[in-house]
Amino acid sequence: MASRVGAGDAPAMTPLCCSSCGTRVLVRKSSQAQTTVQWLSNSGGCPELAARRAAGQDTGRVARCDRLWACLDEAVVAGLIPVLE
Repeated sequence: MASRVGAGDAPAMTPLCCSSCGTRVLVRKSSQAQTTVQWLSNSGGCPELAARRAAGQDTGRVARCDRLWACLDEAVVAGLIPVLE
């Protein structure tokens, strides 16, 4: 009988702080192509996303900041965020 994987079985997420604005998130890299980001603070503190909102763009569904993503990539290369694959 297969066991059900529950929320408590999910791999831990790693804290990450954007070096540009200080926004804090939790990150999990399940593979090189799949990244999960959980915002710990309101994304309104991110100047890149604030500029997009001011320009009329909807950032609510896919709040991706290129500066934060660059920090994430650097952390993966440095071995600070494990890739679970």
